[in-house]
Amino acid sequence: MQHVCIIGGGFMGTALAKYFLDAHIKVSLYEGFIARRQELMADEAFQKVIFLESIEDCKEVDFIIEAITENLQVKQQLFESIEEHFPTSTTFCTNTSSYLISSIAENVKQKERVIGTHFFSPAHITPLVEVIPSAFTDEHHIQKTMSFLQSINKKPVLLKKEIQGFVANRLQSALSREAMSLVQKGIVSPEELDFIAKWSLGIRLANTGPLEQRDINGIDTHMAIVNYVYPTLENGIEPLSIHEQLIENKRFGMKTNEGFYDWSTIDKKQYLAQKDDILLNVIKAVSAKDEEVDK
Repeated sequence: MQHVCIIGGGFMGTALAKYFLDAHIKVSLYEGFIARRQELMADEAFQKVIFLESIEDCKEVDFIIEAITENLQVKQQLFESIEEHFPTSTTFCTNTSSYLISSIAENVKQKERVIGTHFFSPAHITPLVEVIPSAFTDEHHIQKTMSFLQSINKKPVLLKKEIQGFVANRLQSALSREAMSLVQKGIVSPEELDFIAKWSLGIRLANTGPLEQRDINGIDTHMAIVNYVYPTLENGIEPLSIHEQLIENKRFGMKTNEGFYDWSTIDKKQYLAQKDDILLNVIKAVSAKDEEVDK
């Protein structure tokens, strides 16, 4: 049985733990905050997880998967501090959603075993994982990571080179920036913006990627559109003022009950469970379609 050690017991770390357990993978988890660790230990969903008081307590582990805060310096310090405690056969995976893998491995002597495994939220449901090697990552660790993810029914895609934000988050960032810009300009409300996205792009993207759609619509037609629209798109390289104002007012979204929406009266657990059910149904439908095409 393969053994994975997850570092970080937050939203992503616990979702990964659930997924690995369901895939019959041995899971150890290190969470530095004692109160949070005790909370997880009391949760029946994690009864089969081996909780660690120290990362070094994890023995004979195939993969270390870092799922801590998205802070480059903290990630660098983590891998540097644990490097000597694990044999060279242990693959070091970072779940960063934005930083270059080579930057995270900057202070690691054995850079060849550091690789990016960008899981998507909700990680226990969403199939895709972006696998991002740096120029230093050894082929053995690349293939080991790809094989492991495939064996547990994830859909890993190996990127040919590293870039900030990788692929999915670059697409998502471009969409989010334009969405915030349209709201900031008073063209549409947040609710209307999301309604438009869900009932046009959202439904279509589950079945047809953006480049495939260009082929379907006609690349010549798209050229006529972009010549007219591209000059008007949001192209700022700094966060928009609407985003900065939310941060200044500590309106961080669901976690603080306020963001673009008011979450104070919403049963968040039930709301997210409903979202998960919808996502599972979408995955089921898309998978059935892909299987039909493969026949």
